[in-house]
This record gives sequence, C-alpha cells and structure tokens, in this order.
Amino acid sequence: MARFFAFVALIVSAVCFSSLIDLARANNVKYYVTGNVYCDPCQFRIVTELSTPLPGVTLLFECKHENNETVTFRSKEVVSGQYGEYSLEVEGEHQGEDCKVKALKNSDPECNEILSPFSESIVLKKNMTVDSYSRDVSPFVFTPNQVTHDQCRVVDSKLKAAVGI
Repeated sequence: MARFFAFVALIVSAVCFSSLIDLARANNVKYYVTGNVYCDPCQFRIVTELSTPLPGVTLLFECKHENNETVTFRSKEVVSGQYGEYSLEVEGEHQGEDCKVKALKNSDPECNEILSPFSESIVLKKNMTVDSYSRDVSPFVFTPNQVTHDQCRVVDSKLKAAVGI
C-alpha cells in the first residue's frame, strides 16, 4: 500500500512539475501581430481596388482585464511602413484578457477619418485556436472627409452587383 501511495505521489509531482514548466514557457513566448492600414478614397470602409496603403499611422497592441478594464499589457508603439504594413511584438500569453490593436494617430491629413480605432479581439494562447506565434489582424481603413475620386461610382456599382443589390 505504501508503494501505491509513493507511485501516486510521484505521478502527481510529475504533473505539477510539467505544469510549472508550461507556465514558464508561456511567459517567455513572443507573438507577432501583423496587419495593414489603407486609405479608402470612396468611404466604403472596406479595402477595394481604389484603396491605397497608408504609411505613417501609429499603432500599439493593448490588453485589458476582461472584468475591470485595467490595462494589463501595452506594446511599444509602431508606425506603419511604406506599404501600410505593421508588425507588433507581444510578450507572453494573455488568456482572460481582451487584446486589440489600437490606431493612435495618422499623419495623413487628407485621409484621417476612421470608423473604429480598435481591431477585433485577438487571442494570444498557443493551444487555443491557432498553432502559431503569428496573428494577422483585419486591415484598418481610413477615409477622407470628402469623396473626390471619379472611379468611386464604378466600384460602387461593382460592389452592389457582387452582393445582389
């Protein structure tokens, strides 16, 4: 009977030890959150053939506690590149937190209106959904104050035809 309890104690210890190792690994993990920023000259609020990459937009990655909105993680700010691309490095897993990319400012005065400065929520837990350390975010789309592009009516007709309107 003593051998049985010793065996059970050994198994329980092994499980606890492996959990501690997994926890240590989770804190050392780095994720890369990537996306693009565009200017939509037609105010469709989606990326179309007339949309152009928007460099110079400042973004950051932020996590908040789900229950009390306390900020639990904030990345360094990055600026979108020549082709509107950005990549944010995020340390650790953030389970139980609401994590999003946030557009802080746009240096283009001609295309600076945005529907929402936040991305969709991003899950940063390796074994939850995606078996990768990379997360792609839907594009941020800015629009000008006024539509001035002549081709907007043509694209609008194509979009309506595509959805059956």
